[in-house]
Amino acid sequence: MNKTEYKQIRKELLELCEKIMNQKQPEYTNDNQDVLHNFKSTAKRLNLKPSEVWGVFLDKHIQAILSHAGNPDMHQAEPIASRYADAINYLLLGFALHIDNMKLQHEDLKLIYRSL
Repeated sequence: MNKTEYKQIRKELLELCEKIMNQKQPEYTNDNQDVLHNFKSTAKRLNLKPSEVWGVFLDKHIQAILSHAGNPDMHQAEPIASRYADAINYLLLGFALHIDNMKLQHEDLKLIYRSL
């Protein structure tokens, strides 16, 4: 694959990421302003940390990707591109959870964002 082809695939996958996030976020957050609400509310119900819930949700998508990597002819319940896009979205949400947790521990937000 050449650089031009890769850039096009990357562009399309990132556009799919945004489309999926925009479609699913209202349902997952129950229209809550906190985009991390799904992880926090599930964690509270199950007596877990939000990061643990996030890890389970991410693992579901990683498992599907790995299953298809091992058997490309496997029936797809949803397009494999959406699994990759969801995995990227979950990585972004995981980082947001990390930043959200850091905000609870530090009053000076400059300390948090310095590494970005």
